[in-house]
Amino acid sequence: MDNFKWILYSQLALTWLLVGVVYYMQLIHYPLFKKIREGFTQFERSHIRRTACFMGPLMLLEGIGAAILVGLADTEHAMQLCVINLVIVGFIWLSTLMLTVSQHQKLSIRFSKHVHKNLISSNWIRCILWLIKAILLFALL
Repeated sequence: MDNFKWILYSQLALTWLLVGVVYYMQLIHYPLFKKIREGFTQFERSHIRRTACFMGPLMLLEGIGAAILVGLADTEHAMQLCVINLVIVGFIWLSTLMLTVSQHQKLSIRFSKHVHKNLISSNWIRCILWLIKAILLFALL
């Protein structure tokens, strides 16, 4: 198997893992935040720490793999799809850093229904982008 295919299969596995995680967070975990009555800020701080330790390395590997795919693409069509893939990763990172992290930081100080609603609403951006990215990678097979 050539390097492009090896990285592509790694990207597929990693991206679908991240799709599963982000949809789990969106549909199950985040909605449950409003059920926590006592100790929410401690819970949220722990959530931030643990999620960063889990998601950070996975997102970093995904970004590195997406950049490598661009360098290994051997056709114009593959190159275009790989660049789109890398751009999507960039938008996921921007959304994470500018929207998701800021909402979590606010929630780590105190629970707010408004901030919680914003977290859930803005996280749909990441959900949709990761799903598009996962489907796009199949076009490279």
